[in-house]
Amino acid sequence: MDVNYIKKNGLIYTSDMQTIVGIDTESSEFTGRVPFGARYIEGEVFSGCNYEQISLPDSVKQVGNCLFENSKNLKKVKLPSTLIQLSAYMFSGCSSLEQVNMPYVVDFFPEGLFNGCSSMPEIPFRAGLTSLPENCLAGCSSLRTLVIPNTVERIYANAVADCTSLTTVVFPETLYQLDDDAFKGCNSISKIRMNGNNPLFFVSDKDGCLYEKTAEGDKLKLKVNKIQNDEVQLFKDNVDDETEPFFTNEDNDEIDETFSSEIEGAEDEFISVAPEEEIMMGGNNVDEEVNDIMNEEKNRSELSQDVSVGKEEGEILTQMIDVMNDSPNVNNGTVSDEELANLFSSNESSEIISESMVAPSSDEAQAAKMQILLDSVQLNRIIENTPAGELPVDTDLFVIAEKTVEADGVPTFSAKLEKCCRTFAHIQDFKRIILLSGLPVDDEEFSQFYYHFISQRNVVFACEANCPAKLSEYARKVCKLSRISLEHDDLVSQRKKISIKNKSLIKIVIQDKYD
Repeated sequence: MDVNYIKKNGLIYTSDMQTIVGIDTESSEFTGRVPFGARYIEGEVFSGCNYEQISLPDSVKQVGNCLFENSKNLKKVKLPSTLIQLSAYMFSGCSSLEQVNMPYVVDFFPEGLFNGCSSMPEIPFRAGLTSLPENCLAGCSSLRTLVIPNTVERIYANAVADCTSLTTVVFPETLYQLDDDAFKGCNSISKIRMNGNNPLFFVSDKDGCLYEKTAEGDKLKLKVNKIQNDEVQLFKDNVDDETEPFFTNEDNDEIDETFSSEIEGAEDEFISVAPEEEIMMGGNNVDEEVNDIMNEEKNRSELSQDVSVGKEEGEILTQMIDVMNDSPNVNNGTVSDEELANLFSSNESSEIISESMVAPSSDEAQAAKMQILLDSVQLNRIIENTPAGELPVDTDLFVIAEKTVEADGVPTFSAKLEKCCRTFAHIQDFKRIILLSGLPVDDEEFSQFYYHFISQRNVVFACEANCPAKLSEYARKVCKLSRISLEHDDLVSQRKKISIKNKSLIKIVIQDKYD
């Protein structure tokens, strides 16, 4: 062996231990988890390997081309959160690959990235992608639904070729070029939607096919398979034009201290279907894939114990929490914006490799994400708390204030809100209260970051409205991204739990008036 290389941990390193150049085939030390330290991994290092799981540490900043190519047994991969750029044909030919834990920031999918990954049930997209290059998703024959991120502008030839199980495609409003043969061999497509008002492409009401507007006339770009006239559509939109309140005034009086929801009940965030309708596709029941997305967060177990609340705390809670009511979601036909967000990010929760494979979360990485959040908002403040009892799993309470007050001409959070949240922190033994205001929820990249960052965190949203029907558009966006449900049963459930210490995530809305 070259004296400039070092064998360690079942791997071969350069003499400075900064670069991994291969696997030490004479050793059995390497089991799939790369130790922290190396900053670069050369191309094809894991090509053709027999490992089922591989985990790369956050010290890795760059990898070479074809890193895992033709590793037929590889099922799960954890990539470093610090890896910004993926390499060409990185997973090409990994026919057993099912899950990839992607870095958060990936704004480019290279050529051939998932080429031939025939076991991938969904693609772990990230916000910021502007194109799908050649062979990027070609041969992903297990892929059934493809929601292309609303930043993609061009889809190259053969980018999604031979995805033989693909039935549903949602195109972004930003698309301006769709190359011929981009979906070559995708012969099962039966549902196409254009997300938003694209000036160049449209889906015909007559045949459901995708057309491009050209100077010579409308040009067919992607056609659907023939479907029965009586077939029920696959997805349904949520409608917000209901005027009937979800609760009556009497209901409000009965539970007038509840405006909240546990995360586990957030069904309005997912696809909902009228109970009398049976969803069918080509005469068969729709795969459980969509139902899995709907129920993704409903498997959280709850354990709670009673903790007495003092008179003063009870008065504060009574003062601060008001009932919110709204009408239930109704559906009318195609893929809704809510569905797009969930389908776009649903792989996040399934990108989990067994604990024996994945290193604990990096404190530095979490601190960096927290700093991104603090830097993105208009106003923030962190209040330290001294817990008196057993710490919860998540020791932080995030408080999003819709409005702020002014003190000596400087915007700040209302004293009433701070007092209320200190009470929550005292009851639940939180260590910190992170107050935020002015979330840029109209920014898609931030929204995706916030949605994933906050998913398993405790959130209180403080607004001016006294019922969901009066919520502002901003408030609704924050509730959706924070995974806060406004369902009747969830409001009632949160009312019962907020005043006792429990092990469920806090996901609530409270009213914060300033008069």
